[in-house]
Amino acid sequence: MKATVIWRHGGSDVLSYEEVKDPKPKKNHAIVRVNCCAVNHLDIWVRTGLPGMTLSFPHILGCDICGTLVDGFGSFGKGEKVVVYPAVESDAPRVSFSIIGGFSTYQGGYAELMQVPQRNIVRKPGWLTDAEASSLNVSYLTVWNMLERSRCKKGNIILIWGANSGIGSAAILLAKAKGLKVIAVASDKMKVDFAKKLGADFVVDRTRSEVANEVINQTDGKGVDAVIDHVGLKTWPISIEVLKIGGRMIACGTTTGGDATVNIRSFYSKEAQIIGAYLGSKSQLVALHRFMKLKRIRPVIDDMFDLKDASLAHQKMEQSSQFGKIVLKIPS
Repeated sequence: MKATVIWRHGGSDVLSYEEVKDPKPKKNHAIVRVNCCAVNHLDIWVRTGLPGMTLSFPHILGCDICGTLVDGFGSFGKGEKVVVYPAVESDAPRVSFSIIGGFSTYQGGYAELMQVPQRNIVRKPGWLTDAEASSLNVSYLTVWNMLERSRCKKGNIILIWGANSGIGSAAILLAKAKGLKVIAVASDKMKVDFAKKLGADFVVDRTRSEVANEVINQTDGKGVDAVIDHVGLKTWPISIEVLKIGGRMIACGTTTGGDATVNIRSFYSKEAQIIGAYLGSKSQLVALHRFMKLKRIRPVIDDMFDLKDASLAHQKMEQSSQFGKIVLKIPS
């Protein structure tokens, strides 16, 4: 089969499109013929490597998959379209789980075929395209989990960083559908306009205004009920600063770095909470499908690349020039 493989950590140039062996069927596992695989920041972190994280080479990236079952099992039929719930049991201590195609022993979806546990198979929502369905299993599921953990109710105010990203665009769409007031942060006029088009009530251009001042002004000095922070080092201090008394910061990513310095006194004096969110459960993914169908929400797809051009997809994500999800098309 054809796959895009990495043989070492490095830049986008280490992504190699080549012929590799087909996966061999294992007990209680399913072979999926991949149709689409969305790109996530996790793919970039695995490609570049992270301190303390190990990986066996060669490795195939990709955790956001929609495809077709090669063979049926249980109530699933041969040739049925499915998505892959990406969480598998972790070998690392005190880590909730590993992610298929990430720092795990499971090869990912940058390939024509992949093998996953049967319990990770979920029926593809029939009202979505393959590209759309492949976009929900990581970014949208994580946001769904974050919103549930935020305990926000209709009318509450939530701050969302990185409005143009997969997480940011998903958060705006889902938060508005839940009846929340959304303050979003973007970095230029095009991204500000994009966030407004998605439904954000107010958008801060961080290149022209101080985010904290704008948020405090927009909330009459009270602060926000919750913050969706997937950025990390550069945003954590501001995220904590703009929380109201008893507010919650929900964190899921570290695109600008994983070591942040925060004002501890500001944190405890307002009795705030910092809550981590790592994907979500399989049942949450199914609930997300139902909610999006009920609210007629479709994921935002920015661009699609052929599998052989995965390096170009990575470069676009690293430049933060996307408006929504980036998806790889797998040759049939």
